[in-house]
Amino acid sequence: MTEFSANSRYFGLPMKVRLRPDGEAESYLPRRLIPAPERYKAFGLKRLSGSERIDDVAAEAFGDPELFWRIADALSLEDPASLLGEEGRPVPLPLPLEVASNGDT
Repeated sequence: MTEFSANSRYFGLPMKVRLRPDGEAESYLPRRLIPAPERYKAFGLKRLSGSERIDDVAAEAFGDPELFWRIADALSLEDPASLLGEEGRPVPLPLPLEVASNGDT
């Protein structure tokens, strides 16, 4: 188990260890698989003003800008910054996946 905070996208991921060719152990985080967007359910919708960043939207919706990744995951955004400047774009505000999927993350 990692020591990432509960609002981190990496919270709960197990730390892995591999041996380098020189025999030294090296710790790493495994690849994080992004859940399929259809697994998310929205509790609201936000129309972007065109100047707000995704972390601004997360702060307003969740009270925590560091939860921006929930929005990015629900929209399958590879680059969260790509939302900037999209005036009028509707953005669903997702429930936490453990709520939307009845506890199944």
